[in-house]
Amino acid sequence: MMSWVGVPVRSGAPPLKTLIWIALFYPILEEYIFRGGLQAALFAKPRLKKSAHGISLANVITSVIFAAMHLFSQSPLWAALVFFPSLVFGWMRDRYANIHASIALHIAYNAGFVWLYSG
Repeated sequence: MMSWVGVPVRSGAPPLKTLIWIALFYPILEEYIFRGGLQAALFAKPRLKKSAHGISLANVITSVIFAAMHLFSQSPLWAALVFFPSLVFGWMRDRYANIHASIALHIAYNAGFVWLYSG
């Protein structure tokens, strides 16, 4: 199924510890670092607040870096595909001026991904 982008596909549910890391801890940690730290700092610069269709330059830069960081643990194609949900998480951060909504969305995204591709 997902092996064409380098995502290992296993049958059966992942261990609970893995599920908690992927669906809870990673999204919270990543949102604090990327949206709460990096994107907030970039968004504070007037030039990077400019946006097209609600997507700020700060969000685009953060999403590029976010996707690049996934190269450490995922195939290049899959890491590149991470860019698109990252734009949505970043849009939520800009739209609501905090990271609570982006954390909730990232948790739901990762949990749905694990549910969809582990069975």
